[in-house]
Amino acid sequence: MVLRYHGLSQNQPLFQALTGLGLTEFDELVKTIWPGYTAAEKKRLNRPDRQRAVGGGPDFELEARDQILLTIVWLRHYPTLEALGGLFGVSDTTAGRYIRRILPLLETTGRDTMRLPDPGRKRRRHLSDLLQETPELALISDASGQPA
Repeated sequence: MVLRYHGLSQNQPLFQALTGLGLTEFDELVKTIWPGYTAAEKKRLNRPDRQRAVGGGPDFELEARDQILLTIVWLRHYPTLEALGGLFGVSDTTAGRYIRRILPLLETTGRDTMRLPDPGRKRRRHLSDLLQETPELALISDASGQPA
């Protein structure tokens, strides 16, 4: 089974389960980010260090709407890129490339669910620092499987 917008839109409950969006919401989202998508593509294709002529090289395997769908499914479920690529009939590297292109556009919509979570990047050097900051944390170490 290869996922595409056209096929998924025929099964609204499945579409909603995979994306967290209704069809109308998804279509509005596509309309919202479409100008940014076309501007980003124009910039990418016309960069000065480009070695191939515009139109050279292989075409995208997925249309823009399906690239957006792939990225939203990834944000909602976080499958591996290999699994995601298999669902959409593309390679894992192609799935990752689509996510890197579409994710910044989704983040500009202002929806909390359309961005990567902020990990908080607080660096701790010692376990004692972590335990002091989070006293409710319980640490259990199982060393029974270690060779003697």
